[in-house]
Order: sequence, then C-alpha cells, then structure tokens
Amino acid sequence: MSILSLFLIVICLTQVEGEEEVGLQSRRPDSLGGVVETCNTLKEEAQQIRREGYSAIDKADGIREQAYRVKDQAYELKEEAYEIKESALEARSALEGTLVETLALMKSQATTTNLYIQEIRASLSSLSERLESLEQDVGEKFAAQSDAMEEKFAAQSSALDKLEEKVVSGTTEVVAKVTETQTTVATIKNRQQSWMSEIRLISLYKLTEENNRNPSGYDSDLITDGQFVDSLHREGSMRTYSHTLSRAHNNKIWIALGGLFRIHKIKIWNVRQCCQDQLVGSHIYADDKLIGTVIEPVANYDFTVADNDPTYASKVTLHQPLAKHIHILEMQVWGSGPFQNEDKFA
Repeated sequence: MSILSLFLIVICLTQVEGEEEVGLQSRRPDSLGGVVETCNTLKEEAQQIRREGYSAIDKADGIREQAYRVKDQAYELKEEAYEIKESALEARSALEGTLVETLALMKSQATTTNLYIQEIRASLSSLSERLESLEQDVGEKFAAQSDAMEEKFAAQSSALDKLEEKVVSGTTEVVAKVTETQTTVATIKNRQQSWMSEIRLISLYKLTEENNRNPSGYDSDLITDGQFVDSLHREGSMRTYSHTLSRAHNNKIWIALGGLFRIHKIKIWNVRQCCQDQLVGSHIYADDKLIGTVIEPVANYDFTVADNDPTYASKVTLHQPLAKHIHILEMQVWGSGPFQNEDKFA
C-alpha cells in the first residue's frame, strides 16, 4: 500500500509540473484541483509513513543494542560456565586423588593390623602355655607348703590369743585412766568457769584516752581513778573529773581493758554542779557493740547486759555525736575474765 501511494505521488507531481510548463491550468481547472488535493493528501501520507519509518528505525536500533547487550551477557555466562566446569574438573581430580590415597592408606593399615593380630595371637598362645606351666608348678609348691602353713597358722593363732588377752587388759587400764583424766579436766574447767565468772570491777586504774583532750588538768585517766564522791552539788565538793576541751561533734573517751572480758554492766557517774544535759545523746559501746544511750540528765547511769546476750570486749567507749562536752566523774566497767577466744563459755 505504501509503495502504491509513493507511485501515485510521483505521477501527480509529474503531471502538475508538465501542465505548469505548457500553461494548461486554464484548460482543466477542476481536474487539476482534484489532482492537487490528491497529491497533497498522498504527500501527507508519505510524510507520516516516513516518520513511522524513522520511528521503526529507532526501535530497531534499540532492539539491536539490547541484542548486543544480551550477546555480551551470554558470552560472560559462557565464560563463567567454562570456569565452573574447569573448577569442577579440578575438584573431581583432587577428590579422586584423595580417595585413591585414602584407600591405599586404609589398605596399608589393614595389612598392619592383620600382622598385629597375628602377633597377638601368637603371644596369647605362648602366654597360655606359660600359665599352664605355672599352674602346675604352683599346685606342686602349694601342696608342699600347705602343711608348713598350717603349722605356722596354729602357732600364730596361739600367739594372737595371748596378745588379745594383753590388749584387753591394757585397754581396760587405758579406759580407766582416760576416764580419770576426763573427770580431772571437767573439774578444772568447772573451777575455771567459776573463777572466770566472778563479776568484779575491771576498769579501775586501766589505761584511758580521748580525742579532744583538755590540757587544764581534766585528763581522761580521772574516769578510772576510783574518785567519784559527789555528796554536795558544788564543784568544790566533787573529786576529780574528766572534761573535754570544747563542745565539738563526736567527742570520745574510752577505756582499754587490757584483755578480752565479758561485760556485765557499765556505770557512768555524771557531774553534779551543772550541765548534766551535756551527756544526753551519748552512746556507750563495748568494742563495736552498742550497749545503751543516755536519754535524760541524771546523776548516774547503769547500762546492764542481759545474761542471754553475752558480750565480750577489750575496749569500752563513750561517744557523744552531738556538739557537746563530755564531763563525767567516773566510768566503771563490771565484768569477768579475762578470756581467750577459745575460752568463751557462753
């Protein structure tokens, strides 16, 4: 159809040009107008066909480029396939070699194992023969020595009977001595417990110290000097007493007992002339164990330790955490001991 259209266009153009040259336009105006329209129509169709042809050429070029890319990819896949094939062949060759070596090694080991088994069988046969020979020798020797063994056994039995009699007699004596010794130990322990359970004043003249010392003659040693008479509420009527330097937080005064004692009671004698409330808030400790706290201003305080709560300590401390003085006449510690750690009876 497109070829026929092109052919008609060529004919129309030829006719028009011929008529213009010879001046025949005036002769056939109607026919010429129709031919021109037809030619124009055919010309437009030809242009449309040309555009479609160009578009088809562009599409063909795109398809050709895609074909080239597909071809390149096919070549690449082909090369990869060749490489995979070569790798597979190499792996197969290596595997075949490994299998051959493994089979050869297994065959060699099987041969060696068979040789070992044959040697073991031969050794077992020889050992069996030797055992039979030894059984015969032992049987003969046992038969020969059996009588002598019976005689020895009879003699040893008699000696063992005599030894048993001596052991029984000696054991009775030992048991009696052990019992006597245990009785003596128990008596000594009871006496020791009685002596060490005596409750007495254990703080008198013991070493003391404080952390806020007053250099004006109110040393901590005055709390263990046994002087605490305070019949009148005047400073001049009292005996010596200890007095810290200042009202500081955490004033402390303590007594080193000189050994490990069981604490039964701690007594503190407060000053009388004034300021008894300075002791309120203080804590009394036996080593690190809190024994009691001063909660009211009175002349003296007794802090007792319950019998079912045995407390052992080597130091007694009076601690005032508040910003107050510590001034006391005496601090007495009543207890029993001294003890070793292994001598604690309760």
